[in-house]
Amino acid sequence: MASWQDLRSSLERYNQEHLLAFLEELSDDENEERLRQFHKELSELDLPHLDRCFREVSGHIGGGGGDLRDEDLKPLEESICGSTRDGDPEEIKRWEMLGLQLISEGKVAVLLLAGGQGTRLGVDYPKGMFDVGLPSGKTLYQLQAERILRLQAIAGEKLGKDCVIPWYIMTSEHTKGPTLDFFRKHNFFSLKSENIVVFEQNTIPCFDLQGKILLQDKHSIARSPDGNGGLYSALVSSETGTDVLADMEQRGISCVHVYCVDNILVKMADPVFVGFCSHKKADCGAKVVRKNFPDERVGVVCVCNDKYQVVEYSEISSGIAERRDSDGTLSFKAGNICNHFFTLEFLTNAHKENWKLRYHVAKKKIPFVNQDGMQINPSEPNGIKLEKFVFDVFRFSNNFAVLEVLREDEFSPLKNAAGTANKDTPETARSDLLDLHRRWIEAAGASVKVDSDTTTNGIPVQCEISPLLSYAGENLEKYKGKNILAPAILELNGTRACHDIL
Repeated sequence: MASWQDLRSSLERYNQEHLLAFLEELSDDENEERLRQFHKELSELDLPHLDRCFREVSGHIGGGGGDLRDEDLKPLEESICGSTRDGDPEEIKRWEMLGLQLISEGKVAVLLLAGGQGTRLGVDYPKGMFDVGLPSGKTLYQLQAERILRLQAIAGEKLGKDCVIPWYIMTSEHTKGPTLDFFRKHNFFSLKSENIVVFEQNTIPCFDLQGKILLQDKHSIARSPDGNGGLYSALVSSETGTDVLADMEQRGISCVHVYCVDNILVKMADPVFVGFCSHKKADCGAKVVRKNFPDERVGVVCVCNDKYQVVEYSEISSGIAERRDSDGTLSFKAGNICNHFFTLEFLTNAHKENWKLRYHVAKKKIPFVNQDGMQINPSEPNGIKLEKFVFDVFRFSNNFAVLEVLREDEFSPLKNAAGTANKDTPETARSDLLDLHRRWIEAAGASVKVDSDTTTNGIPVQCEISPLLSYAGENLEKYKGKNILAPAILELNGTRACHDIL
């Protein structure tokens, strides 16, 4: 292990010697353990890598970097695309059966990106623990767990064998403990605990705007999670002691569905998506929704300099955003919803090629200790956090596939606190899920009777369908011809009136 003098020399070489400004305060015996921890933290810094990372992003700190030209961008080729909104129903059914077959054979896993805290939602716990106000009171984690249970049952019923869909959950250092405690408290929502693998993403030091690494306190570095694209390094990590890839291989997994925690409509291990990508022999796939209008603030999946990529809305000119095909639809219409398919082989290669992924800049207000040893809580952005994005691996794909789905069926993110915005709030997430359930009920030949004067927080009440009863609108035949009085919850063992809940 490097001596303190060696560490000082390395830090000076990369203009980071300020990290030792308060070292002498740890010189007495009482601080021996803290001194050892600080030495370990400094010794593990890859200073050449960090210096290179900051230099690469320094031109983007002021908001610049939009250097894409219109001629660099091309729409997706029709040959790699499929659709559930206007595709052949028989073909979609074949994709679904192929996906169910793979699930029944134990070859499909799901991987949840759950590193985010609920700060923007006004809570101090992980987003997955958030309750949007459904009649059942179910959280995002519970909804997702029950969808896995139902899909396992569907695959087993159709193909006559029991099956397991392993659930891998990538957390951050701040969400791992609360997430594990929450799952234990709720008995893993009836899933077997050995089939839920919780692992932690890595962290990276925070910088000030001039490239100096910030101190969180006098003797520890300010760090932040390395973005959802940190997945690829976290799959096998000496920092956290995990080897997710080995676990997947041991279980016989061949493909993985990766998604973000905050989409209340997400279809776990969607057999249609899995089957579509497998039919296309894709190593990497993206599920997308059609953009609502040219300047919608959503990234677009397209071809950029002959590589597949998600291009942020801020990087696209108005000419590109407004370009239309002969049928009047937007040429660049594939809105990214962070919903992806990867083969295990592709994930393994992405782990090896992770170092090639560039960091993105997020200017933030980062608490730090200044040169006088004072703890500062800035009121304006004073530093940057470096993040990688999960979709930046698309360019490594040799056989990419894109499936367009209906937004109202599959995408309703939860990002903003109640009452703070007109979209992506608990209100809109709840409304979108309950509206989907209403459409399922009507498609089954039933109807929902709602008293127009009965509301919850000003929203007319509806019926909720338990994921244990129906994954995607199936298994509702017994309600055909019936009128269901709302509010109610359709559960596996019958209908529960819930006037007392709402």
